[in-house]
Amino acid sequence: MRKKVHKLFWIWQLEKEQAWVNDMAEHGYALVRAGRFTFEFDDSEPGIYIYKEIFLKGSSTSSKNIEYFKFLEEMGITEVCAIDYPNTCWVYLRALKEDYPNGIELYSDVESKITYESVMMWYLLFVVIVCGLCSALNYYMAFTPNNGVRWLNLITASGVTILMVIALIDFIKRVIRINKLKKERKIHE
Repeated sequence: MRKKVHKLFWIWQLEKEQAWVNDMAEHGYALVRAGRFTFEFDDSEPGIYIYKEIFLKGSSTSSKNIEYFKFLEEMGITEVCAIDYPNTCWVYLRALKEDYPNGIELYSDVESKITYESVMMWYLLFVVIVCGLCSALNYYMAFTPNNGVRWLNLITASGVTILMVIALIDFIKRVIRINKLKKERKIHE
């Protein structure tokens, strides 16, 4: 039986989303399709699958990515679905848990981890800047004389400020991770 779930994950919450999808698999729901805020699952044997989410450059149908998916299939990892964004795609991969008991580790080298963290860091910086501008504009409008909807501007500005602080905290965590990975890279050189 197919189960459709609507759940919001921010683009920088890849690990959290992946943990949730794997938790659903542990409870007998196999991911079959994902959209930006929608996930569809089929009933399956609990704990049979393990999932991994990755970002790839280019669309999911580019020849380079199709070749990569074929390579993964040889390792027992299949593409479940993908969401295409401009110049990148978000891909959901699945494998049998018995083949990958410790999880699917694709980007285990330090350089790939730095690249991933850097991409997420720049997404977060964009969110922080946009939220900061929206928040400042709404605070300005809330305290402008002759503005009849001050309360709405204050509520909007407060909500956007909270989102900005959440993104800023995650941005700082990513910067710290990148610096640790760069130190690790120097050790291995």
